[in-house]
Amino acid sequence: MQKIFEKMKKIIVLFSFIGICGSLFSQNIQGDNAKIMNYVRDNYAEILEQIPEGKENMFGFENREAFKNCEIGIPINVLRIVNEVEVEKTNSWRIPLVINGKYIILLTVSAVNQNYEIVDVGGRLLAERIDNYNNADKKIAFLLRDYRNNTDYVSFECDLLSCNHFYKIQYEAESIDAETEGISLEDILNTQQTNK
Repeated sequence: MQKIFEKMKKIIVLFSFIGICGSLFSQNIQGDNAKIMNYVRDNYAEILEQIPEGKENMFGFENREAFKNCEIGIPINVLRIVNEVEVEKTNSWRIPLVINGKYIILLTVSAVNQNYEIVDVGGRLLAERIDNYNNADKKIAFLLRDYRNNTDYVSFECDLLSCNHFYKIQYEAESIDAETEGISLEDILNTQQTNK
């Protein structure tokens, strides 16, 4: 009986710890998002000016004047699959640039010791696909990169510990049905075992 009680106590402590971490993680995401959005707001124009003249449409813009119409979207934290049982949050975010409510392109922002840097601009098709999933009530919060299977998944706002529905981004489809049923994180991780 004592052993059962000790095991139950450990389980309760573990779930309490998970709940506390989830709450702190959620608060941390909101703080990170504000800092990242401020950084991007202060620096994205300089990055866009590096797009070669005449190539704006390759990046989703009609012309250089369109750069001035950009709004900063909510940061999407990039997750990566570590192994068959573990996913981790990276220090990398995809930040949508939005014009007239549409995701045009993604900036990749990385953090090292709370110093942010825009390290890439692109992802026009990914921006379009992610935008298909957004609606007035929900915004994409996580992008899960599955390098082994060359697949990306998105998940809506939640804390990472309670996210259990991811949606596979379908690049090859002309348009996608964003209302499809999500796939569980467990099922995604199972593909890692079957595709060794």
